[in-house]
Amino acid sequence: MQPLLLQKKAEVFLNNLYPLLKNFPKAEKFCLCQEMKQACYRVIRNAMTYNSLKMNDKIHYLHQVDADIKLLLVLISVARGQKYITERKAYELQEKVSELGRITGGLIKSHHTKR
Repeated sequence: MQPLLLQKKAEVFLNNLYPLLKNFPKAEKFCLCQEMKQACYRVIRNAMTYNSLKMNDKIHYLHQVDADIKLLLVLISVARGQKYITERKAYELQEKVSELGRITGGLIKSHHTKR
């Protein structure tokens, strides 16, 4: 059930992120905005792939999700530093990304204990 939760939470996060990206300057539309969206898409894609595979092949996709979550935290920090988003919005986004990270970490930990 938790991998499905990860996918759904990532979709909700992406829906919360889209309106904020509209306020970024045009110069960032195909740089920072695109990278943030692509990282979200990869999280969703890898969570879906994780759900559909057998036990032995799954861990790779969780590590991919974890890497993209870390990238999102960095990109949110960059957007905050450039004043494209407010401190409060950055904090809210980081909290949501951290929740995705906790879910992913729990899945990785449970995967390692099953071996």
